[in-house]
Amino acid sequence: MKIQTRLITRIAAMLGATLLLGACSTPQLGVSNGKFQACSFAPHCVSSTESDPKKYIAPIGVSTAQEWQRLQALVLAMPRTEVAVRDVNYLHAVTRTDIMGYKDDVELLYTPAKNAVDIRSSSRVGYYDFGINRARLEQLRSQLKDGSSGQEQ
Repeated sequence: MKIQTRLITRIAAMLGATLLLGACSTPQLGVSNGKFQACSFAPHCVSSTESDPKKYIAPIGVSTAQEWQRLQALVLAMPRTEVAVRDVNYLHAVTRTDIMGYKDDVELLYTPAKNAVDIRSSSRVGYYDFGINRARLEQLRSQLKDGSSGQEQ
């Protein structure tokens, strides 16, 4: 009887934790006054519009509209990635992690006058991302610079 009670307690705790994590997965996205929404306190987000040096990542330089189009294509070529919102100067894509299928949000904001694309990547679930969001954006930067297609991921 004790084993059944423990098992039921553990299952209930896991379900409760899953529900809590799901409640935290509503993303704060979009652009206001030329800046992305602020990253949460958790270290699973990087953005070029953040002032916190731990969450800051440099924007990606682009000199033409064609480079902007190519950068969008690189994002969309990432495995398990879908468009959520696409406007002339803004892209929000959702990518799913390989094993667990958790959703991460990738945002790009092109400002032609600055010859730059502001970038943001954030996990919806969990606290720490093991540097995945920063690595994802740095890989995009590298692929754009190197002229690679992004298909080799």
